[in-house]
Amino acid sequence: MNIALRKLTKKDLPAFSMLWQFYQYHQSTFDNEDIDSSGRFDIDEEYLRDVAVGDEDCDAYLIVVENNLAGFVTVEPTEILEREMPELSDIFILPKYRSKGIAEHAVRQLMLNGSSNWHVAVYEKDREALKFWDRLFAKLPIENVLKVEPPETEGFHEFVITNK
Repeated sequence: MNIALRKLTKKDLPAFSMLWQFYQYHQSTFDNEDIDSSGRFDIDEEYLRDVAVGDEDCDAYLIVVENNLAGFVTVEPTEILEREMPELSDIFILPKYRSKGIAEHAVRQLMLNGSSNWHVAVYEKDREALKFWDRLFAKLPIENVLKVEPPETEGFHEFVITNK
């Protein structure tokens, strides 16, 4: 299976915005957000546009499988435990592509190349995501996974990952 991360560009904005709607749909289980009268979740389109053109301190990548969009991942700088490090802030895979190693491929490509420390936050109520990360932490060639207790952000499980 051919899996690639493609850096988001301005021309990708409509697809990224739609994928973000799907992501918000998934997250509505945990944050109880409603759709508006137009049938869409209230997302910050200006922020997404700024990410796409490089005006935000966030890197976004589309996940492409066999030339088809399968999801996205975002990376932002954060400070946790009084240290600055990148945060794998959002990852979303369309249901058709789940359980095929695609998210793992994206995480490996990002987290194992570059920074020695990473931050990951998972909604407390998202048991599926927490299971995914627990399985992945056990498989990745990393030195340490520190669960931040108590978490610095309410409503989340937070982890600091140290690469070998």
